[in-house]
Amino acid sequence: MGTILKRLLLLLIGVNVFATGAKAQLNTGGELEVNFLIPPIALLDIEPGINNTIYFSVSSAIESGASPQIENTNNESLWLNYSSALEGNLGSRIIIAQIAGENLPEGITLNVEASQYSGVGDGQFGQPTGKVALSTQPRTILTGVGNCFTGDGVGNGHSLTFSIEVEDYSKISSVGESSFTILYTISDN
Repeated sequence: MGTILKRLLLLLIGVNVFATGAKAQLNTGGELEVNFLIPPIALLDIEPGINNTIYFSVSSAIESGASPQIENTNNESLWLNYSSALEGNLGSRIIIAQIAGENLPEGITLNVEASQYSGVGDGQFGQPTGKVALSTQPRTILTGVGNCFTGDGVGNGHSLTFSIEVEDYSKISSVGESSFTILYTISDN
């Protein structure tokens, strides 16, 4: 009797294991929870990153009665690169430029103009506002920056064209070399 019970018990266990295994094989679906996070992003830089210095000079007139000569009246060697991811995919951003530190010499105007976007990036790029006279106050150079990236390096983003003009000859005086920094900021609109 003990042997018959053992065999019956083993048979019931075997049937139960087989039935459970068959049930597991019939279940072909499953679920997996995926969490994903993209933080708000607002980054920009000026390329090439090695030497971002631009040079302008005003030299003396070559003949009496003539106006001083502006040398290197414009510069197109720098590019503005940026990446932007807006929180909640709402609104847009602007990019501003301003002179930080020292002021321009009196009588001189320094302008900057961002080109239309060019490059290998993707998304909603900023729209140039045209030629802007720089000062110590923030000046908008791009509007409507959405979720995008411009690509990195020269040839990606917006080419920056700088130009210098004599605004008022009566205010120009000899200043030697004058230098200052142009600060760029990307901010929510």
